Amino acid sequence: MILESLVVLVILVMGLLAVIQWSLLMMTHAGVTAAATEGARVAARAVFDNSQQMDTEAAVREILAAHGVGLGLPLTVVVTDLGSAVRVTVTVPMTSTGVPDLLGRLGFTVAGNSLRVSSTASKT
Repeated sequence: MILESLVVLVILVMGLLAVIQWSLLMMTHAGVTAAATEGARVAARAVFDNSQQMDTEAAVREILAAHGVGLGLPLTVVVTDLGSAVRVTVTVPMTSTGVPDLLGRLGFTVAGNSLRVSSTASKT
């Protein structure tokens, strides 16, 4: 009876940790998506190509900071001109997201991975 209860308890705790980690990851993904969308909007409205990258990165970092992601750590913002549209791809390493690695000791780690989100906006 005690052994069965212990096995079930371990499985329930692992499930709870997985749900918590997944929820935090999805909240972070929503923040990175918002940042990529805002970056695409800023890049599409940029008048000068030389300021486009800097303005886009500043907008992306501002949105990410509001979501508590990527504070002072490296992230990648790639602006791609598609002719009548602009695509912005934001890549954030999991180490800068603040998502705890709750299942890392059990072999289900998020360390070493990145969140990558792209967004496209039409030029005006």
